[in-house]
Amino acid sequence: MRTLLALLTTIFIGCSPEMRVYHEIDSSRAVDQYHTFQWAKTDSAAWGVNPLYFNEWNDRRIKQAVNDLLGAKGYVLSREPSDLTLRYDIRVDEQSMLLPDPYGYLYGDYWMMPRDNLFRYREATLIIDVWHSQTRKLIWRGWAVAAIEVLFNDGKDPEVIIRSAVTKILDVFPAHVVESDTGKTVATGASTKN
Repeated sequence: MRTLLALLTTIFIGCSPEMRVYHEIDSSRAVDQYHTFQWAKTDSAAWGVNPLYFNEWNDRRIKQAVNDLLGAKGYVLSREPSDLTLRYDIRVDEQSMLLPDPYGYLYGDYWMMPRDNLFRYREATLIIDVWHSQTRKLIWRGWAVAAIEVLFNDGKDPEVIIRSAVTKILDVFPAHVVESDTGKTVATGASTKN
């Protein structure tokens, strides 16, 4: 079984990146015009369905990574009603991959029989949604997809994996733009004034 897992890990790493990241944006709304954000209330029903993924630790890890990265892009976390509302979701699906025998056959004493190995694994998706707070319309979505067995191979730290996923998701999220006398300038977390 370990050999099969090592083979699968090699296939995943060799044939595709460990984590695939996607984005969707509502082109009719410029996200960078907004300044403040808040988190939507947590859906406690999801925590009860799958506490392995929805728990206090992962909630803290995801929110802290997003808060840090959006702060660096010039957005301000607000407890008051804000411009943007954020929500995340975690989906884990059982997947399977057909791995044929390297020679295509299982050799027995007196006969040969074709054999295929079906390998099952879990594929996790972390989704970050950004909503316009007033209209409650989705204006930006980013998500990362990866095989859990590949990500957590060799005992990698969940904090590092989650921060890496959030960083890749928010990499293309536009920085907050501040109007000035000379035109538009991009604000960073360090230069933003409250």
